[in-house]
Amino acid sequence: MKIDKCKIKKNIALMLVLMLIFSVSGCGSQETFYETGLGGLGSANGTGLASGDEGDDEDSGEDSGDSDTVDYVEQEYAETENADFQEFIWNYFKDTVTDSAMSYNQYIMYDDSYDLDKDSIVATLGDATISDATIAEDKKEDEDFYNELLEFEDAELTEDERFTYECMKCDTEIAMHYYDNPYLDDPFSPMRGLQSNIVSAFLEYRFDDKGDIDDYLEMLSQVRDYFGGMIEYEKARSEKGLFMNDKNADDVIQQCDDMLEKTEDNIMITEFGEMLGKLDFITAEEKAAYEETNKEIVLSTVLPAFEDLKAAFQELKGTCKNENGLYYFDGGKDFYQNYIFPVYSGSAKTVDEEIAFLDSRANTLITNMMTLSYSYPDAYQDYSDNYGEFFKIYDDLGPKGIIDMLQEDYMEDFPFEEKVPFEVDYMSDTLSKLHKSTLAYYNTNPADNPDYNIIKVNSLSTEGVFDTLAHESFPGHAFQFWYFRSTKPNPGRILESNLGYVEGWAVYSAYQTCLKCDLDGRENADIIMQLNNIDQEFGYLMAERVDLGVNYEGWTYDDALDYLSEWGMGEDALEYWFDAATGDPGIFLSYSVGYYEMNELREKAEDALGDKFVAKDFHKVILDAGPCQYAMLEKKVDKYIHDNQ
Repeated sequence: MKIDKCKIKKNIALMLVLMLIFSVSGCGSQETFYETGLGGLGSANGTGLASGDEGDDEDSGEDSGDSDTVDYVEQEYAETENADFQEFIWNYFKDTVTDSAMSYNQYIMYDDSYDLDKDSIVATLGDATISDATIAEDKKEDEDFYNELLEFEDAELTEDERFTYECMKCDTEIAMHYYDNPYLDDPFSPMRGLQSNIVSAFLEYRFDDKGDIDDYLEMLSQVRDYFGGMIEYEKARSEKGLFMNDKNADDVIQQCDDMLEKTEDNIMITEFGEMLGKLDFITAEEKAAYEETNKEIVLSTVLPAFEDLKAAFQELKGTCKNENGLYYFDGGKDFYQNYIFPVYSGSAKTVDEEIAFLDSRANTLITNMMTLSYSYPDAYQDYSDNYGEFFKIYDDLGPKGIIDMLQEDYMEDFPFEEKVPFEVDYMSDTLSKLHKSTLAYYNTNPADNPDYNIIKVNSLSTEGVFDTLAHESFPGHAFQFWYFRSTKPNPGRILESNLGYVEGWAVYSAYQTCLKCDLDGRENADIIMQLNNIDQEFGYLMAERVDLGVNYEGWTYDDALDYLSEWGMGEDALEYWFDAATGDPGIFLSYSVGYYEMNELREKAEDALGDKFVAKDFHKVILDAGPCQYAMLEKKVDKYIHDNQ
């Protein structure tokens, strides 16, 4: 998922204003701040500042859990695989991957990697009809799958099989809460919606042979019908009083206008030609024929689909019965707690527990920032004066050079033995404008080719991207997917893509990387990078806190503004976050909660193991586990602690 990180960065800079308020209020001596406030963030060696002073969790007011207690219970596992369970997870994998040409293309690059019949796969976007009847059918299918899975509850399974079973069971139980209130799910939400993602889905489609091009064109020809089914669903949501507020509706209409702005030189036409231009298995004549077919489909089907959507939203705009969050819909609060929160965060905490943590953590971050400003005034002044400029010193290397540097100089604490293959692919100017707030993103590699790692970079925004590339490439997304694919996980685990784990790792590992960055020998670089991490974290925290407040506690816009005002922030920060919270509930959870859960596991391991803690070994445990809910990941960490105490 691509989040508007630029806007996040812009907003969190506002917390610097708050420092002026605290500096004149008087909150104790700098020695007191130093002793009680610096343990929360951690550093490359987990000790806060370079001096090694650790914070006092009790004084910080944060409840990080009983990290000295390891709830590890020795289990006995089967020595040989369970044939029935292996057949079950294989069928699950096969049914998912071969469901459509789109899903096959996402997971499989080489047709002989698995025993799959590609010729039987239908090039279809599927039936977009959503109604009470189709929802009931889907629920019945999912219940049948769950009941079939439960047949292995008491079966003899290997350790890997048991972990796979528990992950699948946990995921399915959470996913089933979708049916508690399915009409609260919006297919055209501003950030996650079909209209904002379908272009990327097609333009990231991989052409491995001519059949892929044919499938692409066939699916492209179905876009209008697919939109039509979803539009009917939106009308049903409107009749139930669930249509989005006017501000978010305007955003969707604007997205349609952006797509419809160009016709003959529309992005779906120009980019398709560039995609074909990279292929060596088609002739010039075939390329021209394909381009003509694509152009005809875009003009006759794709653009009319966006016209249909725009017209529908213009008609439905104004039917909103709730300008605020899910809290004000019948069952909305429960839907948020039982479905949205665990799906996007990966956390087993309750929302109330998360709120208490965030409010306490915000205080700790302010204290940490103040302590650094008092203890290192020159470094703080440098940070304040040059906010957003520090990483530009690496711009001359270019994105590829920066990624090479990340692999060569910043992977010591990760299970990294040799350079991982990757390619940097620049978005065209047109695509870069469409994704103007996205500096870079990672295209998830196929299951059967870990070495196929593409980092897409915005061709118009290549300045100061060190931290972004650390998040997207190494040791972030590219490394985590390359590593897990390289372990050759069983088919059931290949399909797992828990967002809380995926984004939590990327945020956590990028923070660790930044803490080691010396900014090419800049004075006080270690302090500057700690300030940078605090600032970044504070922004994610506030974005999440607004989301929880709006959707779970029932905050109105004014309520959210009152909360942010307490932290020295105003409407410049709130407008974006409030729109995101009402239009795409939970959109920031994978970044913020994901990071906190990941960091909490590290703190638990450090506290329990002391001098025996080795960052590289801990990271290996996390990456070996692969994407999963944090309750499952904690079991792996508990075993790591038990085995090393």
